[in-house]
Amino acid sequence: MGQTASWRLMVAAAIEGAKRDGYLMKRQPGRGLSNTYAMTKDGVTKVASVRTTRDRWVAFPPLNGGKNWKTLDDAEVVLVSAADDRENPQNVDVYLFPADEVRKRFDASYAARIQNGHMVPDDYGMWVMLDKGDDGVVSQVGHGLAAAYPAIARFSIDELEADLAPKSQAMAQEASVPAEEGGQGDGVPELNTVADVLAFAREKIAALTGMPTEAIKLDLKMGV
Repeated sequence: MGQTASWRLMVAAAIEGAKRDGYLMKRQPGRGLSNTYAMTKDGVTKVASVRTTRDRWVAFPPLNGGKNWKTLDDAEVVLVSAADDRENPQNVDVYLFPADEVRKRFDASYAARIQNGHMVPDDYGMWVMLDKGDDGVVSQVGHGLAAAYPAIARFSIDELEADLAPKSQAMAQEASVPAEEGGQGDGVPELNTVADVLAFAREKIAALTGMPTEAIKLDLKMGV
């Protein structure tokens, strides 16, 4: 299954999980809003930003030097579908987080990275760990949303591929992959110097491995 098809399947899982938790879902059309939904339950409607993750880190892009968060600032809740294991996924868990709590954790992560000299470019996805992590590791600050807010639904991979509700699949087909959830090369910040490239590489390695950025040493050799 291709990356876009896999992403849409996970969006469909998020939508179906919310429905099974009692929500009516309606996609909000318009440029930049293809992954934003109105969620209604017990007569109360909230704006939801939908995110997916196969490695249990979730991203939003900072704006204005971390004063704002693209898409997140317009949401009241964040609906996330997350694979249960990066290397050998068997299930997809669906979480519903208050947007204020998500913003609080992203603000904390951004502040910790800047304080420790990390490169955090505007309009490029910054990642926060869903599971419990280590406050002593800069890239993991803000961790633990999934521990604080248990999943509202779980689907096996087989169930998703064979038996997901058609209406949820149809809604997911209308969505477009946001840059911060896309493949390599999507949403990469402008890198103008060798120092920019090295700083960006260290940041990505830290996010992937959980190592502190300051512990990652890159050896650059140039010439023939």
